[in-house]
Amino acid sequence: MKVLSKYMPQITRFLASWRGWAIIVVIVLHVVGGICMLFGDPISLVLLTPAHLCITTFMLLSVHAPLSKRFVKAGFLVFMFGMFIEIHGVQTGYVFGSYYYTSLLGPRILDVPIVIGMNWLLLSYCFASLVDRWLIDTNHYLKVMIGGSCMVLLDVLIEPFAVYFGLWVWEGRVLPPLVNYVAWFFGGCIVISIWLRFWNGLRRQVSLGSEKDQSSNLEYFKNNDILNITILSLLLFFVLSCLGAALHG
Repeated sequence: MKVLSKYMPQITRFLASWRGWAIIVVIVLHVVGGICMLFGDPISLVLLTPAHLCITTFMLLSVHAPLSKRFVKAGFLVFMFGMFIEIHGVQTGYVFGSYYYTSLLGPRILDVPIVIGMNWLLLSYCFASLVDRWLIDTNHYLKVMIGGSCMVLLDVLIEPFAVYFGLWVWEGRVLPPLVNYVAWFFGGCIVISIWLRFWNGLRRQVSLGSEKDQSSNLEYFKNNDILNITILSLLLFFVLSCLGAALHG
């Protein structure tokens, strides 16, 4: 009880804040979703993937992102790049290999679900923000390569999940060709670079701005707990989902 009473003020402030509830929602969404995928009916639950992705993205950005014109511009560029490269890949088969999306991911533009662009936005934002925080004194291009590599590593985990549950199909094969991961790396480097330039611009704004602006913007550089939680929750969700696929298969 003494331990609980000691931390009760922090717990109360956490639960009274939007940030606290955003973190709780992200954790519950992925943990409960992963457990349901493991022990429940994964084929039915996979239909909730678009809503799952949209809620996670909204919660993360509503807490962590400095919602400015510069942020909106960066986010729009990343989303459009993700959609463009996916549309080009689906239509030609030259970028990632020959594949197509099924109807399970919701509304599509030129055969690419809109949530795929949001997926590029969410993942690149998380990894770019984290490498910017962890490797603050590291060369820009090394940061970009590390962020792009993180995007590839997560895609390695996503692919078996998506293929098994029929979110997309690789024509003539079960899993993607090597070129898919090469394209993810270079595409990931581009979107990571967009976000890093955004963070660098924000950092310059902090150094040149008023004391009030500095105090406000510095909070975004410190508030990386929800980024870590989002990535770890995603990893847990995909691991549990893959285990569920193995059990039900």
